[in-house]
Amino acid sequence: MTNLSHTLSSQHAVLNELKAVINQEKQALQAQDADTLLSLTSTKASLLDNLKRNDEVIASHPELKTLETDPELSQQVSKAKALLAQCQQLNAENESLIELSLASLNRFSQALQVSRNSASLTYDGKGRTSSISSLGNNIKA
Repeated sequence: MTNLSHTLSSQHAVLNELKAVINQEKQALQAQDADTLLSLTSTKASLLDNLKRNDEVIASHPELKTLETDPELSQQVSKAKALLAQCQQLNAENESLIELSLASLNRFSQALQVSRNSASLTYDGKGRTSSISSLGNNIKA
């Protein structure tokens, strides 16, 4: 049982680290710091791998039933589930920040295309603007 308790403690520590990384990720998104985002991505992936490994160890543990019967272990599981829910919520917030940033970049890109050469501006099948440099080049007057 101490092995199971130790694995749960490890899982709890990984979740706390993951929550901290997700908070740092949010700050980097708000600051539009791409270098920090790239370094946090590898850290986050590593933590998610650790989380998955710990989960697999817990799921295959021979004394898995004690998680429900032992009050101390069930309390550790509840805390881990609560931390996981917090991480998921923070990650969802970061996802919406990323979507807003992408939408802003798309609008900026379209504005640049319009200002670059408005005479050769056209729309693609998805409604995005595109400038075709060969448009009208082979017309002789």
